[in-house]
Amino acid sequence: MEMFEINLTSVVQLMSFLLLLYVLKKFLYDKYFEVTEARKEKIEGEIKKAESLRKEAEMLKEQSAKELQEIRDKSDEIIKKAKEEAERIIMEARKRAEDEASKILVSAREQIERERSEMLSEVEQKVGEIAIVLAMKILKGTLDEKAKKEYLMKVLKGSEK
Repeated sequence: MEMFEINLTSVVQLMSFLLLLYVLKKFLYDKYFEVTEARKEKIEGEIKKAESLRKEAEMLKEQSAKELQEIRDKSDEIIKKAKEEAERIIMEARKRAEDEASKILVSAREQIERERSEMLSEVEQKVGEIAIVLAMKILKGTLDEKAKKEYLMKVLKGSEK
């Protein structure tokens, strides 16, 4: 009695098994791996896209912070120059009369406040524009018009605070 006999049944079983492996590989495994590879590539692409958008948003944030600081510096310089002008006017006015100096000081302060209000208005407008551009890029096509308007109103109300 032999331990291992090769007969026709064994050969047919081996051939059937090999045929089954071939069919599974051809129709199942290859398709499965193609689908999983495509899904993997799609996910990696989405991750890269999200990272790119995050970097762009960060860059816009830094840019708006830089512009805001420049505007603040200009505002401070305008205030400084206006104060210097007011002091000079006050010194000259004291020589002429106390009443005249009082009127000029009030006028200079109003001018400073107007210019500052204008600068702050420009800053708020610039921040609003940047927020809208950023929101549009992030939300590109994912909201209906009503939801976009509500979101923009929230952003604008947030910039007023």
